[in-house]
Amino acid sequence: MVRVAKEDKDRIRIWSDSPADTEELGVILGGILQPRDLFFLSGELGSGKTLLVRGITAGLYSEELATSPPFALVHRYAGELPLYHLDLYRLSSPEEIEPLALEELLEEEAAMVIEWGEPAKEALPASYMQVEFFRGEDENQRVISFLPYGERYRMINHLLLIKLITLLP
Repeated sequence: MVRVAKEDKDRIRIWSDSPADTEELGVILGGILQPRDLFFLSGELGSGKTLLVRGITAGLYSEELATSPPFALVHRYAGELPLYHLDLYRLSSPEEIEPLALEELLEEEAAMVIEWGEPAKEALPASYMQVEFFRGEDENQRVISFLPYGERYRMINHLLLIKLITLLP
């Protein structure tokens, strides 16, 4: 991580210089997650969303690393805390989300990360973490923005800031 900035009372931005940095950020997040935590990831193709999820699975001590295969919509990774990883890239409407039974998945003792989840927003609880990925100044740099919706997610941002500050040189 190159830099961390707190933009306002809630949003933080993290500048990642490499895919390895983005994955390491995920490892840190994996150590913070609790059952029923929900992260909603957005950003263009190749911006690092799946790399972050791969790090989260490593941080949860899963034996599997997250992937983004083109035909699977829901992945479940076992670890200290199970993680559901939904990649909804091919879906375009809320009606296509219904067969996934999001409400049931959200009730399990697991965390959930949703990529390309715009069609699922209506089915999401009011409390979640919005994570947005932007291209940075060079090919490998990413700016990753964390905007919490709800007190639990403000606490996650606080814990993330503390952990990152202790790791920065």
